[in-house]
Parts: sequence; C-alpha cells; structure tokens
Amino acid sequence: MKKSNVTVKLNKKLANKDVEVANNILVKQFNRKFKKSGIIKELRDRRFPVTKGEKRRLKKKIGRKRHLKKISKMHKTSRNN
Repeated sequence: MKKSNVTVKLNKKLANKDVEVANNILVKQFNRKFKKSGIIKELRDRRFPVTKGEKRRLKKKIGRKRHLKKISKMHKTSRNN
C-alpha cells in the first residue's frame, strides 16, 4: 500500500472567519484530498485477491480506454484544422 499523508492547513482567508465555519471548510478540504488520494479505492481493491483473468480483463479495459481517448483527441484536432 502506498504511503499518503493527507493534511490541510488553516490559510489566511479562513483565519478571519468564525471557528465553526473554518472547521467545516477544513473538513471539506480534507475529505476532498482524501478521496483524491485513492486510499479507499486501494483498500477496496485489496479486500479480495485479484485473479489472473481479472487482471487481464482490467488491463484490456484500460488499454481500450487509452486507445479511445487517443482516437478522440486525434479526431478533435483534425476537426479544428
């Protein structure tokens, strides 16, 4: 499991606000960073062992997604020219 340290700090804008309001904003910032870090997703993925077939299917799905993204970018650039 990768190490991730999620921290939030009280900035100058929040220092002037009410303590309760500042705390609510800090909690929202923490939750946003925590979700973005992917810790929950990694724990969910590690809950059960992944079989070879699942790994293969996932790899294929990711490759297909990458390929479609590349094609759509090429299509958009050719439209603009």
